[in-house]
Amino acid sequence: MTFLELCQTVRQEVGISGTGPSTVVNQEGQLKVIVDFVAEADFQIQSIWHDWNFLWSQYSSTLSVGVRAPAVQKPTDFANWDTRSFFLNYTSDNSTHLDPLDYTQWRSELRQGTAINATPNFVVVQPDDNLIVDPPPDATYTITADYWRVPTRMTANTDLSPIPVQYHRIIVARAKTMWGEREEAPEILVASSAEYADLLDKLESQSLPGQGSRRFSSADTQTIVRTE
Repeated sequence: MTFLELCQTVRQEVGISGTGPSTVVNQEGQLKVIVDFVAEADFQIQSIWHDWNFLWSQYSSTLSVGVRAPAVQKPTDFANWDTRSFFLNYTSDNSTHLDPLDYTQWRSELRQGTAINATPNFVVVQPDDNLIVDPPPDATYTITADYWRVPTRMTANTDLSPIPVQYHRIIVARAKTMWGEREEAPEILVASSAEYADLLDKLESQSLPGQGSRRFSSADTQTIVRTE
């Protein structure tokens, strides 16, 4: 569902008379509350986990000779790196996996003194999330990594949440709980809270690493191992 369709669904299900909203822009009164609650519900759900599969992305950049700090600027939509995923020239037969190194360890053990250019074997995430490679590159390399994007907020009528479409009902359910709390409507709050909890469990099983077996009935898929 689009942002507008989500708002229209919530409006109908909480019992506000009339039709609409016809747009998510410049609403007033109860319809503005609905629009704000839907946008916030979606954003809150995206923010529950840093490593939702639907926020996963990949990034590549070019390392310059002799530049180690910072060697790479984080992507504009960046939230978190997968520090296990850094490779140099991963499409070549002599690709190199970069071992993650804690910034404070790098600062105390490797930063000082004269650095000699060579093939990097460490990657360090600075406190600002930009990347250091060590030793400094002795040639031009392509560095690639997986990362998770920052949650985004829907603002336009046709905006779509990154949450998988089969679970868009979770946005409706969460927005309705917010409405039920605001309006002190226990019948809406109880029903929507139960629906939200059920859908969150299903969404986590589908969209978190290592959680897929949670919703399978087969006996040999019941062991749940969360990938760290």
